[in-house]
Amino acid sequence: MAIARCDNHPIERSTKEPYEAYSLPLGYPNTAAICGRVGCEEPAKIFLTSTEAQAHDQGCRILDVKTQSIKVMVSDDLVRLTPQ
Repeated sequence: MAIARCDNHPIERSTKEPYEAYSLPLGYPNTAAICGRVGCEEPAKIFLTSTEAQAHDQGCRILDVKTQSIKVMVSDDLVRLTPQ
């Protein structure tokens, strides 16, 4: 599955499923996709496995990511579902 990492936290070579390419999230570097490393708040590139890179070549642009491999930055606006 895809993983999000910034330039300061490259992918380790010994991963279970090797990554062979990356794609930039929409708006990069002003993106909501944030590096999944603990304590990091830098914009991330989305690294892809061979299967995901092939899917990307065929037009797939929505990717699944591993649990805790990405953080998402949200806006200052908060929409409450119930009145308080």
